Amino acid sequence: MQAQHFCRTRETGSRRLVLGPPLQCAQEVFPKDRTFNCTYELAYWRWGLETAQRWRERLGLAREGRWDAVLADLARPALADGKYLFAESAPDSYTDRRWARDHPAVAGALALVPGPGLDAEAMRRTLDWIDQNWDWPQTWGWDYPMLAMAAARLDQPQRAVDALLRDTPKNVYRANGHNHQRPGLTLYLPGNGGLLYAVAMMAAGWDGAPSRPNPGFPADGRWTVRWEGLKPAP
Repeated sequence: MQAQHFCRTRETGSRRLVLGPPLQCAQEVFPKDRTFNCTYELAYWRWGLETAQRWRERLGLAREGRWDAVLADLARPALADGKYLFAESAPDSYTDRRWARDHPAVAGALALVPGPGLDAEAMRRTLDWIDQNWDWPQTWGWDYPMLAMAAARLDQPQRAVDALLRDTPKNVYRANGHNHQRPGLTLYLPGNGGLLYAVAMMAAGWDGAPSRPNPGFPADGRWTVRWEGLKPAP
């Protein structure tokens, strides 16, 4: 994935860096030759560059000027009606039912990565819409851990648990531990890995997590969570 080119915004004439096209985003329903500025990919790109700069500083190196230039001009995820668009090139994200399927990757911008610069209330509204409208049989095994991590970061631990336990065909684990997706795809490792990471994060916490034990689980007295050797997620 590359930050492809600069363009001028029509509103201000200022310069911004646009991600794609071409772009194959994690939600694989969009035409890669016309898709740009997917919310998850923009957040991941920004977080990656910011992390790389912090690592340079920890090593006693100067910040890389080219990376700071990209950070300064990189487009921000687009909003519509107080929710994050799946991609800026899909202004009909919430009106065209073709897009409410496959991975709800927009949630990954505040799940798999800590969502630098994202608005928490907008992401809550985004998750509300996903919960109520997504085509769940068309999802995949790692989507439920992703949604759980997003909910945990938003301090909605019951929603995080509900995401992990959602009763839907792709969220099935066989007796051997395999995340069954369909005949011919009975072993789906992204689902297994996502579940392990999400539960670990919900137990050990993450940078900026609420200062209570097991912050990703409800503190309602119904949960006894035991773990060892884990470190908080970024």
